[in-house]
Amino acid sequence: MKIDRRFFIGWISAIAYGIFSKVNAQPYNPAGRGKIVINQIGYYPTGPKLAFLINSPNSENKQVELVDLITHKTVFVTNLGNSVKDKASNDKIRVIDFTKFDKSGSYYLKYGYSQSYPFGIGKEIYKDTFTKLLRSYYLQRCGVAVNDSVSGVKHPPCHLKDGIIAHNDEFHKAGEFKSAQGGWHDAGDFGKYVAPMTVTIGRLLSLYEQYPKLFRDKQLTIPESGNGRPDLLDEVKVGLDWLLKMQRQDGAVYRKLSGKNWPGEILPNQDTQARYIFGISTPETGKFAAVMAMAARVYTPFDKQLAQTYLQAAQKAWGFLQKQRSMKVDWQEGDDTGSGKYLFGEWDQQESLKTDQDDRFWAAVELFITTGETSYEKYLAKTIKAFDYGEFGWKDPSALAMVNYLVQKQRKGSDKLKLEITARLMRRADSLMEKINRSGYRLAIDKFHWASNHKIAEEGITLLYAYRITGNRGYYKAAVEQLDYLLGRNHFNLCFITGVGSNSVRNVHHRISRAKKIVIPGLMVGGPNTDAQDEIAPKGLGMLSYVDDERSWATNEYAIDYNASVIALMGMVIAQT
Repeated sequence: MKIDRRFFIGWISAIAYGIFSKVNAQPYNPAGRGKIVINQIGYYPTGPKLAFLINSPNSENKQVELVDLITHKTVFVTNLGNSVKDKASNDKIRVIDFTKFDKSGSYYLKYGYSQSYPFGIGKEIYKDTFTKLLRSYYLQRCGVAVNDSVSGVKHPPCHLKDGIIAHNDEFHKAGEFKSAQGGWHDAGDFGKYVAPMTVTIGRLLSLYEQYPKLFRDKQLTIPESGNGRPDLLDEVKVGLDWLLKMQRQDGAVYRKLSGKNWPGEILPNQDTQARYIFGISTPETGKFAAVMAMAARVYTPFDKQLAQTYLQAAQKAWGFLQKQRSMKVDWQEGDDTGSGKYLFGEWDQQESLKTDQDDRFWAAVELFITTGETSYEKYLAKTIKAFDYGEFGWKDPSALAMVNYLVQKQRKGSDKLKLEITARLMRRADSLMEKINRSGYRLAIDKFHWASNHKIAEEGITLLYAYRITGNRGYYKAAVEQLDYLLGRNHFNLCFITGVGSNSVRNVHHRISRAKKIVIPGLMVGGPNTDAQDEIAPKGLGMLSYVDDERSWATNEYAIDYNASVIALMGMVIAQT
């Protein structure tokens, strides 16, 4: 295991508003005394504040001290909760609840000889982390020079010859050049995929549309900052404009663009292999139509002509889907030798991948909201019975479609449809609450497979929508606890986002990070994966199948859609607190 835990002991003061910066501070956990795990970023003054004491021997002492980081004086005392056995990890957990303490500042928890990492309490506690997460997309840009003084990422323009048509189709011959520069590298590799690109953009635009005050111009220190448009929309435009290049003349959309070999630990400009555009698919075309329809309404106040371009692309894609009534995927053996498949296959066998109905459903929702045309709503009414409210992602985007329809204000919509969606969402939220109540770590998932951190973030979002619908604060508290886990309140005492907290992931499976030999801030990794397909992380251990090792692409890789989920979870917590 390559987690570097040799941090020297050192405390630094908090910055304004109680936001706590990353520090090199090692908690003191004597052998056999247990460890205290906390959200290493911190807590809102009025929000829930729960930490855990893990695997501590029984003791008569039940008092836990909250200690001021600057003065080292005890400012609050609380009692340990009863011991609970967490089935996923076999850890013995005792809750430390200090919710009643609401004074901004920087603190650590102390129980006997054990103490936690430091953390903050403040009204803007997530501001710095939220910004780092959002900035990650600029660092993933393809086809342009990146020169970022904040993170240290610097490289010349890359992949300027994207791309070559891989196979003959109705409009192009194999070997023909089709201009498709730009966009974002998807994850630790340099591939560009329509499926995760669209759900990433969909999640971010939905957050912007519902909570626009979270975003502003000059927020992210990117080249476009200062142009009068929120930086988030400038960044998302990078992805949208690449997607436009992946659309065929008849409206169909190609699936992905990559080389035929996985690149080594090199910078993107050093990846000089030929890169190919692989066949069209109706699932990708549906997702494309959805995000283009969203973009059309979001960008209208800033650039009407651009918004019209997006709308026309969405309608063109929908037109293709209307002609191609059955699912179609142009895939050939050898397409995936240097890139992810993003289709039904050996590792991804969900039923939703056998159909494109979920993708068409999302497209119809967004086109209805944008245009108001009744034909789209009639399609929704006819097809909604096929969908439960599940986890949003590239494998099934229908959950975002449903919630966007439910909360949108542009159109009146159908009361019947809204009631059906509400019922589905609440069933999902209540099932998550049952899992949380059975989990020692208070998690909304009980199985740990690929991208478990992404799943946890998405389930937290569902809980926040349940809170928004009902006003029941129990859902809000449960959602915050999913964020607590991702930010350090977990078995590993580790923040799964680079560059934030006192002890965060350092060895991400990420080509640029490895080539530059730096820790790029603001990247969330996939997290525990019991299948551990890379044979690096321990296999078959559920929550414990994780290692902070750059070779572990199955547990420790960053991806653009992972970040979108935790950005949305954190953004909604900020907006609803």
